[in-house]
Amino acid sequence: MIGLVLPAVLFAAVYFPTLTKLSTALVSPYAKADVLKRLFAATIDGVPVIAAGLLYWNAGSTGALVIGALYLLVKDGIRGQSLGKLWCSLVVINLETGRPCTLRDSVWRNALFLIPGANVVAVVFEGITVLRDSQGQRLGDRIAQTQVIEGLGVKDLAASFARWWRTFIGELDSNVRKPGRENVRGRLRENACSRSCS
Repeated sequence: MIGLVLPAVLFAAVYFPTLTKLSTALVSPYAKADVLKRLFAATIDGVPVIAAGLLYWNAGSTGALVIGALYLLVKDGIRGQSLGKLWCSLVVINLETGRPCTLRDSVWRNALFLIPGANVVAVVFEGITVLRDSQGQRLGDRIAQTQVIEGLGVKDLAASFARWWRTFIGELDSNVRKPGRENVRGRLRENACSRSCS
C-alpha cells in the first residue's frame, strides 16, 4: 500500500511547480482543442488499458498487462492519433516541428500514466490542467513539447471515401459490356444496313 501512496503524494507535491516551470518556455500558435472531444477520446483510449488491467487482475495475464502498458505509451505515435483521437478528429502535434506526434513524443507525453500510484493522481491533475490551460496542454504535453489540436478523423475519412466512390461510379461508362458479349443492338443495325445497302 505504501508503494502506491508514496509515489502519489510525491507526484502531487511536484506536479504544479513542474507544470509552472515548464510553461514559461512553451508558446504555441495552435488553438485549444475541444475539451469534450478530448474527454471522449480519453474514454475510448481507456477501454483497452482497463481491459488489459482486468485480464491481469482476473487471469494473471502478464502479457495483457504489457500490451496495455505499450498501448498507453505509444497510442499517439501513429500520425499523432490514438484510436480515440482518430474517432474524435483530434491530432497530437509536436510544437517544435509542427508535424504529428512521433512514437518518441508519445512515450514522453504518456509515461506519467505508468507510475503506480502517481498514475491515479496524474489522471485527475492532468484533467484539471487541460481544462484550465489556455492551450489545453497538460504536464505530459509540456514534457514532450506537444499539443492536441483539431484534425482529421473517421468522419472526414468516411466523407472523403464517399466522395471518391461517387466520382468513381460517375466516371464509369454506361456502355461498358462484359468481355465476350457483343452489343446486340449494334450488330442488328450493322446487319440491317448491310441488307439495305446491298
